[in-house]
Amino acid sequence: MGLPAIIDRYLIREIGLTLLGTTLALLAIILSHRLATYLSKAASGLLARDSIFQLLILQMPDLLVMLIPLAFLLSIMLTLGRLYRDHEMVALAACGYGPLSIYRAVFLLAMPLALFTAVLSLFLMPLVMELQFEALAKARKEAEVSMFTPGAFREVLDGRHVVYIGALDDRELHNIFIQSRETDGRISITTGDQGRQITDEDGIRYVALDRGHRYRGTPGRGDYEMLRFERAIVRVDSGPPPQTWQHRETVPLRRLWGASEPLYIAELQMRLNSPIQVLVIALWAPLLARARPREGRYGRIIAAILIYAIDFNLIGIGQSWLSHGIVGAELGLWWVHGLFLLFGFGLLLHHYSGARRWWRFWRLPRPGTVAA
Repeated sequence: MGLPAIIDRYLIREIGLTLLGTTLALLAIILSHRLATYLSKAASGLLARDSIFQLLILQMPDLLVMLIPLAFLLSIMLTLGRLYRDHEMVALAACGYGPLSIYRAVFLLAMPLALFTAVLSLFLMPLVMELQFEALAKARKEAEVSMFTPGAFREVLDGRHVVYIGALDDRELHNIFIQSRETDGRISITTGDQGRQITDEDGIRYVALDRGHRYRGTPGRGDYEMLRFERAIVRVDSGPPPQTWQHRETVPLRRLWGASEPLYIAELQMRLNSPIQVLVIALWAPLLARARPREGRYGRIIAAILIYAIDFNLIGIGQSWLSHGIVGAELGLWWVHGLFLLFGFGLLLHHYSGARRWWRFWRLPRPGTVAA
């Protein structure tokens, strides 16, 4: 087999292994942050503890779609930067492996990677988001029962209430004790033989007590009031639980394609964003990775991350404009991709200006010749 094919495989393997390691590292960082968030919600009674692992698994495809372009950029910068720093690129050029051949190896990896990202984003993500919505709804429902632990005191509503439950039987609460701090400084104590948790249409939760008493007064004074009731309701949520999903993310591709609603147009173009980003990054990242002799190792990597951050924020602005109908589908997010295509071609002109050098760049040298 010829020399270019061997070196192609070498570059693809080096970039691919770095891509795998970078993706796993970024995925572990994001999942650990999500895990901390879910544990906090579970501790607050907003999620059932048993559902945390399932929710993390369902988050992974969405995170992969988001992280693959950044991981691909970092893998190119790390791999090619190391080759330039160790003068391996000089050796490859001496063997006739010119800059166009480097692009060939990068795009041989970028095209299947973009296809994989497109399959995830366009076809798998709607199914996963639907499962995630169902898992969140189930976890929320289970948390309605598991919010209070029998035999333990629990603060709710930012410490406004202290709740104690003697026993829990299926969905029924028994021997309920609630101490509340009221806005006028008085303290009220509500007790009930039994009760249950209820949720209104806004997702706000309450404890409904049956057959109990309420004592209200100011500590240190003898003006306590006593009230007997057949049923009382105490609010235990400060607000509805935040939604971490959007319904349009569950819409299948066949409904998004050709839709005229701004939200659906924005969703379709966001699903196409990551595969296009991979291909655009494959254009300008190899040029940005061209390190000079004795140049610092991480300067160009930081520059690449800053450029990606600009791209990421412009995509967010474009999505907002699309969702609100400020721009149409014709402009959509294409203007962002166009800007970075121009940026890539600008780097090409900067590195390979002049007719003779331009011809040397696009001419694929024969093996055994020296590329200038």
